[in-house]
Amino acid sequence: MNNTFYPKKSLGQNFLCDPNIIRKIVGVIAPQQGNTIVEIGPGNGALTDYLVGKCKELILIEKDEQLVQNLQVKYGSYEQVSIFHGDILTMEWQPFLPADKIVGNLPYNISSQILFAVYHHASHLREAIFMVQKEVALRLVAKPSTKEYGIMTVLTPLYGKAEILFHIPPTVFFPRPKVNSSLIKIYLTPDIHKDIEDKEFFHHLVRTAFNQRRKTLRNSLKTLIGAQQISDIDLGLRAEALSFEDFKRLYHHLKEN
Repeated sequence: MNNTFYPKKSLGQNFLCDPNIIRKIVGVIAPQQGNTIVEIGPGNGALTDYLVGKCKELILIEKDEQLVQNLQVKYGSYEQVSIFHGDILTMEWQPFLPADKIVGNLPYNISSQILFAVYHHASHLREAIFMVQKEVALRLVAKPSTKEYGIMTVLTPLYGKAEILFHIPPTVFFPRPKVNSSLIKIYLTPDIHKDIEDKEFFHHLVRTAFNQRRKTLRNSLKTLIGAQQISDIDLGLRAEALSFEDFKRLYHHLKEN
């Protein structure tokens, strides 16, 4: 079999190749012997090499068929390693859940979609540790009334608490991306806001508010609010001015009325 592999631009493949950064990331993942760890897009196994044998079960999910074959050769003999060939955004997650940690170097073009997929399965996960584009990381922890603040900023606290651990330069990847990256960690606690029972409606509310972010809430949420007055929310503000707690109050008002 030909093991020569060239990264595919169509799949957003940028492989980690700096051993110091890899060890630093593995230190954050902190694999334990009792852990089940899911790795999205293991690629050539830069992180995988350090995770094999350090946890109870290691689940590798790879979309690229040639890489799957390479992974089978490299790790197929390990009893605790399971290799899935598929697209994390369209495949069933049940076969590899529950898990303690989900990790990976996410393709920049679909990182937000993967994060929302993780949130959807948050009740079966404890931690997410990902490399993402720096701009995505900044959106996760942005403050209201800043340009980074948006849909993802408001929806993330519904499922957990995100933090940026450190930034990663393009020089540690092959090929080098044109953007900086960041390592993020999300502590998943989806039961912390049990009073938001209808998560689908909360998502709809937040997305509707931000879809026309230059408009005031009175205009952007017209289809949801109508002519109602809401005493503790200024509908003359734009969506970016509201905190998560503000959206939570708005959610409860709309559900009760």
